[in-house]
Amino acid sequence: MSWHLYRWTWRVKSPLYVGTTPSGALNRCRLYVPARPLWGALTAELARRQAAGSDPNYEQVGGDLRQQTRLSYLYPAEKVDGAWRAWLPEYRKGQGLVWVREDGTEGLPDRRFRRRLLWTRPATAIDPESDSALDGSLRETECLQTHWRDASGAAAGPVVMVGCVCVRDEGRWVNDICSIQKIFVGGDTRYGLGCLEQEEFVSSDRVFGQTMDGSEDSPRIASRRLVAHALGSDGAVAHGQLERLAGWDTAAAERPQQHQYGSAKAFWTPGTVFGEERNWVWSDDGTLRDLVDSQIDLPQGTP
Repeated sequence: MSWHLYRWTWRVKSPLYVGTTPSGALNRCRLYVPARPLWGALTAELARRQAAGSDPNYEQVGGDLRQQTRLSYLYPAEKVDGAWRAWLPEYRKGQGLVWVREDGTEGLPDRRFRRRLLWTRPATAIDPESDSALDGSLRETECLQTHWRDASGAAAGPVVMVGCVCVRDEGRWVNDICSIQKIFVGGDTRYGLGCLEQEEFVSSDRVFGQTMDGSEDSPRIASRRLVAHALGSDGAVAHGQLERLAGWDTAAAERPQQHQYGSAKAFWTPGTVFGEERNWVWSDDGTLRDLVDSQIDLPQGTP
């Protein structure tokens, strides 16, 4: 058994919204796409293709996709010297969260980096009786834009999202995934948000510069800096942040049931830096688990 790694690039064709904890009336947006919404978008596209006029079997296709592939998070990138270079989060002592480009450029504080990528969309609910804004419903939603802003605030080059996909034993899944040219990811896709078009799909040997071992049942990544949420490493020396994740599982229930990822455990967030290199198991939900604590159980069906 072996795993084969590919790096893929998606051009952002319409504003992208992947929500995180809100702040008052502001719906805040992540600057990266976690593996879960990406898995959902790919599952939807593959299931509809395979349905051939019948009802898509999302549950089966989604389960097969999780067994046969590993999806990384997608990070924003810009073109430098003809190559797409991703911006990755990194927590630094005394600075907090900064963003560092793959070519080693000087890091940008999170606040400044968000200004380069985000703008807000105002929205409100309408009172049908008065045909005016409903009291208390005015809100703004952050969205990742299709073009970067330069230092003066003017539009710069296009934004793409870069990530990796690991495929088991190189079968039909490589062709199936490679053939997908357009997906819709994140929130409000029915209104046209979150359209990504495939820009590039090439073989690779590293996950954002980190070495990968594809000879085991699940791929393993050796790194100090996390490029996905991770479980484990209790008591380890780290600069970073912990975050609880929750998901919805509607497949086997009459009504939606909310499950807590990792039971009572919190995840280390992307960008967390450990004092020494650690070995991580790349899970089928896109998150990482410390090899020492790789037996941690997650609720079934909750990536």
